[in-house]
Amino acid sequence: MAAATLRRTHRAHTADEERTARFSNMCTSVLGSPFITTSDLPPESDTLRASTSASTAFTLAYSNIEMETVDGADVAVPRNLTVTRPPSPSPSFRTDTYSIVSWDADKYPCPSMENTPRCGSSGRRTVNGYYPYASTYYPNGSGASPMKPSRSLTLGIIPRIWDALREGSPGRKGKRRAGLPFVSTWRDGIVTDTEYIDYMNLPPLDGEEGELIDDEACFIDATRITGTDIVGLLPPETALYLLSFLDLQAVLACLRVSKTWNRLCRDNSVWRSLFTRRQPDGWDIDLRRAPQAPLSASKSWLPAPLELAWYETCRVRAELDRRWRAKDRADGGASTWEPKVKRLSGHMDSVYCLEFDSRRIVTGSRDRTIKVWSLKTGRCLATFTGHRGSVLCLKFDKDWDFSTDDEEEWVDENVWRHGFMVSGSSDCSVCVWDLRARTPVAGEDGQVKADIVAVLRGHTGGVLDLRIDSRWIVSCSKDALIRVWDRRTLQLHCTFRGHEGPVNAVGLQDGKVVSASGDGKMMLWDIPSGKRLRTFEGHDRGLACIEFKDDYIISGSNDCKIKVWQASTGACLRTLAGHDLLVRALSFDPRSGRLVSASYDKTVKVWDWRTGKMLREFRNCHNSHIFDVKFDFCRIVSTSHDQKIIVLDFSDGLDVSMFV
Repeated sequence: MAAATLRRTHRAHTADEERTARFSNMCTSVLGSPFITTSDLPPESDTLRASTSASTAFTLAYSNIEMETVDGADVAVPRNLTVTRPPSPSPSFRTDTYSIVSWDADKYPCPSMENTPRCGSSGRRTVNGYYPYASTYYPNGSGASPMKPSRSLTLGIIPRIWDALREGSPGRKGKRRAGLPFVSTWRDGIVTDTEYIDYMNLPPLDGEEGELIDDEACFIDATRITGTDIVGLLPPETALYLLSFLDLQAVLACLRVSKTWNRLCRDNSVWRSLFTRRQPDGWDIDLRRAPQAPLSASKSWLPAPLELAWYETCRVRAELDRRWRAKDRADGGASTWEPKVKRLSGHMDSVYCLEFDSRRIVTGSRDRTIKVWSLKTGRCLATFTGHRGSVLCLKFDKDWDFSTDDEEEWVDENVWRHGFMVSGSSDCSVCVWDLRARTPVAGEDGQVKADIVAVLRGHTGGVLDLRIDSRWIVSCSKDALIRVWDRRTLQLHCTFRGHEGPVNAVGLQDGKVVSASGDGKMMLWDIPSGKRLRTFEGHDRGLACIEFKDDYIISGSNDCKIKVWQASTGACLRTLAGHDLLVRALSFDPRSGRLVSASYDKTVKVWDWRTGKMLREFRNCHNSHIFDVKFDFCRIVSTSHDQKIIVLDFSDGLDVSMFV
């Protein structure tokens, strides 16, 4: 039993030494001591330790010494035995991406603390400011004088301690790396590895003086760290090429980054690229319409693309798109733009049909005339007669006077340019017209003339609709037939039969014809083979109008609905409901996504045909049934039984002369 008691006493004595050694290891590190406890105090005497309890002995031994409380506990230690540090400068700098150089301990021993590399700027306290002998260590619990560390200490442990503190700080829980280093301890002047310290589970620091909070052990002068402007360092050509891939919102944001970025983003080539990438959305221009500076009295050259003010061009086009939209969140609550309304009068009866281009509007009426109007001034430029009945439909080659490539002829005001027009009437005939226009003088409207060159006969009922392209003329009639004519020879090519009622509308694209009839059916035909490819059924009543572009067919019916179809599959993609009476006319642009419809309910509606959402509605423009409607990038034109032509202009105050 005496032997067992002796062994227990020896183990307790050894444990006391190990506890002191472990803590003293931290006291003698280069970072200083974050904690100090009474177990590290030198014993006063063996007699005092044996006769009294630890707390009583401590009180008796140090009752006359200034004491310091530890971590707010009921324990105090002599102030001269604690290690403190002045409050850290603020704010501290995050060092997530900063690392100390990993010195090779074998090659570069530490001769003196003055040569310890600093991780901060000059004049600031860094890790080398905490000396390893700042706290006292008593080997074997003796009361010997403090020992200074041996000069054999190398810097190999510093990067490991730094990484351990950085990864194991209270703010980085859960980010501990595998394989934390062992702690090196002083024993007889030799550095030895004793045990593993789990820094992640250390008690949290509370900000008391002498403690190292997070990364305050190393300070970096934040004013000396600056970002690298990669774009600004690139050659201008390369930087502009990169910026040319940005969209409008990104370019506007880059304008605010710096003066260098602002200068680059204002380059004309960036805005030209931005405008060009919006071509799939309908952003097109015609360079022939740009303001021209004649080089001589007889010749004017087209401008180079980069001679245009592309920033202003983009701004105007974006403003046009905004004006088409109803009030929404994207506009920041701005009020809805109301277009400027123009009313053209001159026909003596109902106006059944219309077409327009960038300069003129052409209309057909029940008064048996065709009139040409100036789109800019609203003045009637010409009136053509030839039909013996109401003019129910017409089509012409738009902007035919812009089609020449002869620049000398372009500036010759005495040269007449020839265009092509066809019109259908209730007299069962199709008239082919030779249009002629002369280049307008600045500030004046150009002259327009027309002559009938042929009359196509074959229908036994009124010709209700027409379509033309570079090769074909397609007409439909009350006789339930669709006839296809060769545009070059004006001879009948083929006739399509299959409908059981009047064919009210047709569409033409790439050698295919789609027809809509009062029998409630649509049919798709192939001109080269003369065969019917597909029949579409879905409307509850007869169809009145149709549009065929790309792979989409849009139809309007007497059931007050609009349907969107896929031509290649025959599937009905969506149904648009909103009109109260027969949908009489349709016009849509597959690129911008806009669809405009007109109805006998006296309203014109603007839709997003891809989503089926109604964007705008215009009431009270006409006093009676609306018969036809067309639109382009900046205006809507409609005709009605009230004998009026209404132009809704969204471009008021904007220069849109180059847009098409």
